[in-house]
Amino acid sequence: MLETTQTSPPVFRSSGSRASEKYDRLRLGWVVTVGGGVLMALEILASRVLAPHFGSSVYVWGSIISVFLAALSIGYVWGGRLADRDPTLAGLGRWIALAAIAQGLLLLFARPAVAWLAAATGNSSWGTLVATALLFGVPSVMMGVISPYAVRLRVDDPTRLGGTVGSLYALSTAGSLAGTLGCTFALVPYLDLDQGLALLLALTAITALVALGAGFRREWAAGLAAAGMLLLSLRGAAGSGAPPEGLLYEQMTPYQTIQVRDENGVRKLSSDSISHGAMDLETGVTTQAYPRMAAGALVYQPKIESMLVLGLGAGFAGTHLQRYLPGLEVDFVDIDPAMANVARRYFRFEDGPKRRVHIADARRFLDQSDRKWDYIYCDTYIGLSVPFHLTTREFLLEVRDHLEPGGVFGLNLAGDYQAPFPRAIYRTVADVFPNVQTYNVPGLINMLVLATPEPLPPGTDLQARARQLDSQYGFDLPLQEALRLQTREEIDFAGTPVLTDGFAPVDHLIHMKAPELK
Repeated sequence: MLETTQTSPPVFRSSGSRASEKYDRLRLGWVVTVGGGVLMALEILASRVLAPHFGSSVYVWGSIISVFLAALSIGYVWGGRLADRDPTLAGLGRWIALAAIAQGLLLLFARPAVAWLAAATGNSSWGTLVATALLFGVPSVMMGVISPYAVRLRVDDPTRLGGTVGSLYALSTAGSLAGTLGCTFALVPYLDLDQGLALLLALTAITALVALGAGFRREWAAGLAAAGMLLLSLRGAAGSGAPPEGLLYEQMTPYQTIQVRDENGVRKLSSDSISHGAMDLETGVTTQAYPRMAAGALVYQPKIESMLVLGLGAGFAGTHLQRYLPGLEVDFVDIDPAMANVARRYFRFEDGPKRRVHIADARRFLDQSDRKWDYIYCDTYIGLSVPFHLTTREFLLEVRDHLEPGGVFGLNLAGDYQAPFPRAIYRTVADVFPNVQTYNVPGLINMLVLATPEPLPPGTDLQARARQLDSQYGFDLPLQEALRLQTREEIDFAGTPVLTDGFAPVDHLIHMKAPELK
């Protein structure tokens, strides 16, 4: 017959009365629930910390998930050993206070640290993993200590082990769910990055103080640290403080971090540190060549009356062409409503009967639309995080089906054909459209790709068309000059895939050789 092992007395009951035990259980419930919520919210915010310099690719999310899982594993092992040595709620509060300190360092130094790490690692995929580990590893380990500590504090009867652990898991998971939804639908859309980090820091500091409770005197150093981090969070709650010189606007959205700044008479729009528009403040005209190059589609279809622009930016790809073609109707599609608001507020973009904005995913918009356009222009192939579903053969077939007879598809592409990603895009476009030509954008490494569903009629003289159109409209970037910028290099497609919904390793192709971006 097996002998029953004598269990240690319940940890909470050592403090005395039944009321005191109930109070301790409530404190532990707070610690477990809020700890789970803060950890998940911090995981989501990590993507916004990294995005301006590493993008939001699969490498970024893979690094974040891997680092947090590894950190939790370490925290579980370490927390279990600590709990066996010092099974008190105040002892747990000490480690949560250390988590608060780590988060306080994030609040103070995350932006410059991620910029430095990106520069040191060349914005590489492995650099993403290094940056995530250095910035978020320590606070995640400290928060991982909570679960085994909580189990040790609550389990005093082996016959109720399953129920006790199950209830603690449920509390932690409920907190994680609240943290995930709260961060996704409230924190990211309505607070800037510093305010978000400050809120999580405040919750962690308060949780440390709740855990310390009456043990504050014995753990006075941890208590002072938690109180100090709570005060620091108030500073962060005010936002980023005085903006850098020239910065007019900054917003963290669910999709990107948008910045607007003025430099030497030019207003610039950037998304995750990638330029998406520039305007001369005096004239209101774009200072960049690639929106002006979009007029090159007229050489293939001189009678463009309708245009669809996928990827709004500051709106110049469509509005600049409307300066010369007043009757042109343009539909703009962008997934981020904040981008449309920025274009209106800072870049003199105005909606109207001939200029409409649709807030939607570009592919879903096309899928749900039965309309056709003379010119479809796509400006979503810039940066370190390109939406893969807008690069595939299936998407391009959808685009082709929405072109009027004689219509033109155009896209703005960063890089040259020495880089794997532009080469894959070109091959995929050529797989769908029989006539594809590319043109270098003056002063940039960008290229304009123009494609038509039908081959050009024999004897078509594009230069003659360009001369006639230049004479008619007086483009500030003459179409004759644009034609002379046609790329004529031979492209070796060996090993270059046609991108499909089933296989589109876009992030991998971009990071194989990330070109200097515009």
